[in-house]
Amino acid sequence: MHDDKLKDTNIDHSPLPDSASVTTQDSGLMFNRRDVLVGGASAAVVAAASTGFSNNAMAMDGSGMHPVFGSARADRRLDAFELRVDAAETYLTLENGPDVQPVSGDEGLYDDFRGSFSKSLLHNDVGEVEPASYNSFLNALESGDNDDFENIIVGNPNETGRIRLVSPQAAYAFELFGVDGNDPRMLAAPTFASAETAAEMGELYWYSLTRDVPFSEYDSNGDISAAAADLNAFSRADIFLRDGGVVTPDTLFRGTLPGAEVGPFVSQFLLQPFSIGRLEIGEVSAIAAGRSPRVGQQFRPPRQGRRNDFMTNFSEWLNIQNGGAPSASTNFQVSTRHLATMRQLSEFVHVDFPVQTGLYAAFILLGYGEAAFNPGNPYLSNISNTQQGFATFGPADITHLVTHGPRLGLTGAWYQKWLAHRRLRPEVYAGRINVQMRGLREYDIHQEILDSNGLARVMSEFGSGPANAALLPMGYPEGSPAHPAYPGGHSTFVAAAATLLKAFFNEDFEIPNPVQSNRTGSRLTPYEGGALTVGGELNKLVANITHARDAAGMHWRSDGRGNFIGENQALGVLRDYSRTYNETFDGFELTLFSGQKVRIQDGEMTDI
Repeated sequence: MHDDKLKDTNIDHSPLPDSASVTTQDSGLMFNRRDVLVGGASAAVVAAASTGFSNNAMAMDGSGMHPVFGSARADRRLDAFELRVDAAETYLTLENGPDVQPVSGDEGLYDDFRGSFSKSLLHNDVGEVEPASYNSFLNALESGDNDDFENIIVGNPNETGRIRLVSPQAAYAFELFGVDGNDPRMLAAPTFASAETAAEMGELYWYSLTRDVPFSEYDSNGDISAAAADLNAFSRADIFLRDGGVVTPDTLFRGTLPGAEVGPFVSQFLLQPFSIGRLEIGEVSAIAAGRSPRVGQQFRPPRQGRRNDFMTNFSEWLNIQNGGAPSASTNFQVSTRHLATMRQLSEFVHVDFPVQTGLYAAFILLGYGEAAFNPGNPYLSNISNTQQGFATFGPADITHLVTHGPRLGLTGAWYQKWLAHRRLRPEVYAGRINVQMRGLREYDIHQEILDSNGLARVMSEFGSGPANAALLPMGYPEGSPAHPAYPGGHSTFVAAAATLLKAFFNEDFEIPNPVQSNRTGSRLTPYEGGALTVGGELNKLVANITHARDAAGMHWRSDGRGNFIGENQALGVLRDYSRTYNETFDGFELTLFSGQKVRIQDGEMTDI
């Protein structure tokens, strides 16, 4: 970019003025004294322009024999400033939904806040948040003042290990590039009393009943067939499928993104081995030689069975709603395993880092070599005979963006969670069912969930008397984290990472030597079905990470709409970065979750 400046070769070979700069021995950096003394962005530009350098380039060698190419610092700073302003101005007129974020209206509809998030606040004996506590919470969110957050009325305030609200002030954080986290708009969350919420709760009960069924046995397991049949009985069974039809064992829990229903349940990006420098995660050499690896991505999973199903006692449930620490802990196996069951997959997303799965996928894709790159990469061997990518269009560029995008996805989610929707978690909805079934309160619970086979099975297998009936068996001892449900944080950050990877890699590239886990997860075996593509497996990765949190009882299916928040934030990153490259580049091409193909070039995004 700015080739007119870079082509100017009127180089000033004069030495640096002695009084203009100082070099710090510890850092090796040279500062202009005026930058240090004056300070401020505009003052720095003025100071740089007054050092005696030419408007084009400057010589660092007093002999006059060593030219330093490029724009003078003042010109470069102005170019960078103008670039950032141009990028920011794009978003001033961006068409991105209504000005006011739509919400369900539950918070204003119910005086008891039955449909609203309140974990760690103060609750009464049936698990309803105390109005004074909730109003102190709303007051802090309205003011955004740190002192008000410190004055929220909470439950168990003197317990050292109490559960605390997770980063609510992140909802106000600004971004310095890409789309601001407060800008995107999404659909309102389903209402507390809706048939959609009832159907989502039915799925959650079946998740808890089938966590130990191996993915490889979904087509033959009776509980999986019963789950599919029960979900089809809900009037809103359409939410479980992308294009209509009926839920089957092959589509159960798969998600609705294109490619998520193809091949093994678990994405190749959660199974394949990879290397980080000289560190090998799994037997990378086996894949390279065309053999099935003996090991790949493995971790210590939780043991099977009811010992790892939590919060099925109302007293424990209420303690945790008040922010109390759980009384139980997860029991783990000794040996490591590949992801083979929903219990294992849901534990994987219990303690993962936001950048983890996207970064692992990047390492796997980089390991496939040039053939897996997006055909528009300007450094492919059939395009450039003298250069290769690294800091741009190569490993450094890709790993930077794939680890930066998730943070933008999360700030987008945190705005929606705290400042807009404040939707209750599924564990609380189950508590409402419990209280209503005991005749203590009458809530607006949809009849379809009360009549469902999934609820009946949970009451039969987990119930220990009416006091504990209908509680949702949770995959984690502490239940859900202390932030609202809608949208899911995991759904945003994994979507952002996958979208960025689609921009750099060829979505049609077929994954070489695909694998799947055996029933116990003790080893990988070759997958011999149809071709698995990068685009499909990235979408499957997004579905796996998004809905694995559902499987633990953390989220509703509709919380996965955060996928579109994460995608939107990643597109903003690509729009901004597409302005920055010097290379001849025809833009990023990728496929959105909707199936629409787009091109991003010079800050603009157009349909293909």
